[in-house]
Amino acid sequence: MAAASLIRRPLRTPFLLLAFVLPLASHATIPQDTPGAGHRYLSPVDLAISPNGTRLYVVCEDANLVLAVDTRSNRVVERIAAGRQPKAIALSRDGSTIYVANELDNSVSEIDAASLKVRRTFGAGWGPAGVAAGRRGNTLYVANTLGNDVSVLDAATGRNLRSLPAGTFPEYLAVSPDGARVYVSNLLAAIGRFDQPPVSELTVIDADSNQIAERIPIPGVIQLRHIAPVRTAGGTYLLVPFLRPKNLNPLVQIEQGWYLTHGVAVIRTPASRQGDRQTSRVDEVLLDDVDRYFADGFGAAATSDGTFALVTASGCDTVSILDTRKLDHLLQSVPPGNPEALADRLDSARRIVTARLPTGKNPTSVVIAPGDSLAYIANRMDDTITVVDLRRRAVAATIDLGGPRQITPERHGQQLFYDATYCFQHQMACATCHPHKGLSDGLAWSLETPELGRDVVENRTLRAISETGPFKWNGNNPDLETQAGPRTAMYIFRSQGFSDSQVRDLTTFIRSLTLPPNPRRKANEVLTEEQERGRQIFFRTTTNTGEIIPTQERCYFCHPPQTHYTARVHMDVGTKTPYDTNGSFDIPQLEGLYMRAPYLHNGEALTLEEIWTKYSPEDKHGITSDMDKVQLNDLIEFLKTL
Repeated sequence: MAAASLIRRPLRTPFLLLAFVLPLASHATIPQDTPGAGHRYLSPVDLAISPNGTRLYVVCEDANLVLAVDTRSNRVVERIAAGRQPKAIALSRDGSTIYVANELDNSVSEIDAASLKVRRTFGAGWGPAGVAAGRRGNTLYVANTLGNDVSVLDAATGRNLRSLPAGTFPEYLAVSPDGARVYVSNLLAAIGRFDQPPVSELTVIDADSNQIAERIPIPGVIQLRHIAPVRTAGGTYLLVPFLRPKNLNPLVQIEQGWYLTHGVAVIRTPASRQGDRQTSRVDEVLLDDVDRYFADGFGAAATSDGTFALVTASGCDTVSILDTRKLDHLLQSVPPGNPEALADRLDSARRIVTARLPTGKNPTSVVIAPGDSLAYIANRMDDTITVVDLRRRAVAATIDLGGPRQITPERHGQQLFYDATYCFQHQMACATCHPHKGLSDGLAWSLETPELGRDVVENRTLRAISETGPFKWNGNNPDLETQAGPRTAMYIFRSQGFSDSQVRDLTTFIRSLTLPPNPRRKANEVLTEEQERGRQIFFRTTTNTGEIIPTQERCYFCHPPQTHYTARVHMDVGTKTPYDTNGSFDIPQLEGLYMRAPYLHNGEALTLEEIWTKYSPEDKHGITSDMDKVQLNDLIEFLKTL
């Protein structure tokens, strides 16, 4: 097949929506007279609504703000300063207190809902991105992305009562309607073998004992997002959006479809009890159509009577409205115990989706107002809120939150980064494989090479890579423009991709991505004793017995600190596997290493220790065979500070 025939222009007009959408109300933009509006983009990412439905609270991560919107006038009435990069919001049960998780400050802001003033700020774990208030009012739960744990905080004092291990990169929390359980969704799958499908985890906390009650495996998926409890006549269950990748198939399959599918996990917990162990039923249902995908499911919410559930597709600017009775009927058609029975069927959406409605750019969180008449959707990339009339299942209005009107190249690049409509059949955006502002998804991918199915390589982070070219594991892409332009168009998106000006803007945004503050490094930059010993090992020139280490075998030869700990060349150090056609690999930078498991070019090393103990006993990665366990641990502790 000629190369030109493989490149198809994606359909920018959402023609398939028409069959699902009832007549819409006028899509009116409501102007804002926002007091004290600044020049930073807002980027709304999370929402909460007051118990009486008159106030909508909007978390704006790029402006470090929480906005209060009067839902009667649809106007912003207050702007409250939060910490750096606020990510999530929760209300106390009576609505009198607002809690906001600030990811870059490792803190939670407590806001008085009456005065809209910050009462106090208290510490959380590393990288808090989710927060939930216990039903009894005395406990807060905070999901810490970089710590891979959940902080249980005393709501009265802010004191950390305990930390509970979660899965990988926990981000979102929800409390069961009866308050007995707290659910935690993990963005990334459990660290596992690179040549096996991913398995994600929903962590369940018993709210009485504040202990882990259950770890629910969800096979074959990653990027669990918002958790929506749904109360129906048949009982309460959870809806959690997910991404289902076929990363072990050659990337050429994007042209055939089904390479990346998107849907929801339906979780009934606990379904039964086996001894002292609770077990839950999990079903996976896709929301894609046969020839059009609804990429990057994100927000989820359900009406109080459980009749309808809403799921946003952040990659294609759409919200799907699900009829839960039809969903129940669909689930009854498959036997329990096989969570993937529906996971590869693209005929489910036409049976359960009653409407697909357009939103603003990159919809994230969705909340439903008391009375179930209206839903509000935060649109991260255009600083708006979409208002949905649930009775008519139509868009009622758009609330302009008052962000800057001028779109800079960096902001435009950010919009492109989250937009899946440039990919063939809308299967993915850049953010699909690089969620959470450029983070790696932790998977190994079978890219297109002369021998399909070989050369499986681990995905790499986009954070702080602007001065670390060349790119790709083989180093064949000399700059970001090549990486994001023709390579993405031909080999990943299978489309015409981005124009030259769009590529410039996209790479401008990618160059702006930075690493978060390293929690393993003290603020004063002073290393611990273990870290300092590890630093000396990293820069050592002789072995423990005094022998000179050849220059090319020293750690800093391949990873010089002056160039972000990469020599910016590809080298063959003898790590080629039977799956690889070439043994020469680009030297990766080491900065942010602590948050980038798994390791090596194909992700086969699950921990830093395995690089030297399991996959380098012959000194392939520097001279390390003379080191004892303490020295190796010290070296690793230093590497985690970079």
